[in-house]
Amino acid sequence: MRKIVFLWIALIAVSMNAFADGKVSFTASAPDAVAVGDQFRLSYTVTTQKVRDFRAPSMKGFDVLMGPSRSQQSSVQMINGQTTSTSSITFTYILMATAEGDFTIPGATITADGNQMVSNSVQVRVLPADQAANGASGNGGKQSEGTASRASSGTSVSNSDLFITATASKMTVYEQEAFLLTYKIYTLVDLRMFDNVKLPDFKGFHSQEVELPNDRRWGLEHYKGRNYQSTIYRQFVLFPQQAGKLTIDAARFDASIAKATQVADPFEAFFNGGSNYVEVKKTILTPQLTIDVKPLPAGKPADFSGGVGEFNITSSINSTNVKTNDAVTVKLV
Repeated sequence: MRKIVFLWIALIAVSMNAFADGKVSFTASAPDAVAVGDQFRLSYTVTTQKVRDFRAPSMKGFDVLMGPSRSQQSSVQMINGQTTSTSSITFTYILMATAEGDFTIPGATITADGNQMVSNSVQVRVLPADQAANGASGNGGKQSEGTASRASSGTSVSNSDLFITATASKMTVYEQEAFLLTYKIYTLVDLRMFDNVKLPDFKGFHSQEVELPNDRRWGLEHYKGRNYQSTIYRQFVLFPQQAGKLTIDAARFDASIAKATQVADPFEAFFNGGSNYVEVKKTILTPQLTIDVKPLPAGKPADFSGGVGEFNITSSINSTNVKTNDAVTVKLV
């Protein structure tokens, strides 16, 4: 019996040590961008439950509608004899943006496990309110994490609900001078996927695609009076191979969109899988772009290889203190 009791005490001690091994953190989080009139969450999370004296900072530019509300979470896992635990407390505020601009909310302070800690600050960009009909701000005063404007009603998707821009970083360049071509999505609707994408062949240009992260990041952006969810879809570096007016043809995107509908008949909603969404197809064409390519100035060197633009070169050496016949490595970047 003593052995069993001793074993339980040992297990508890090991578990307590595992619990105490984690380093305490105190972090703040909020959406990167919201619009004037939007409500959003500002959260402070500390990874321990031994806390006191939480003090929030000044929140200039925002109205505090609620908070701080306090919630706590904890979990324990035992895998292959190793016990790990997580525990945290979150303090949450509901704020409303009242003015346009870029705002910094300073860090909050708290005493955690007997130590005073300061959280990170957060930056929030407040965009203008939506200028669409009826002055809709896009979320109707509901809570949001950066909500886009309202899309058009019905099952159709208008050209202002979903479109893709094609923009060039330079419209006038010299032959062989590189510039960046960006395709960017702007949407007010639930874009599910592209069934087909046809990009131009970039005739007259040498092209190199820019590698983008796999997890595409969406953000709120104010564009022509409305607040859209936007993301960069594809980017290319183009090098014009000849002088003159070169055209970048339109790109074509065949999109599938889920659009909310009003279902009056509950039986219809039931046999539709309980969903009041319909799939809408839409073809999107980007505008053509015309790039003015100037010829290279006269008198170029005979060994000119085509590099046009501003270039930086740096050099480094792996050692500055060597003996005779020692090898060194020189890097040029």
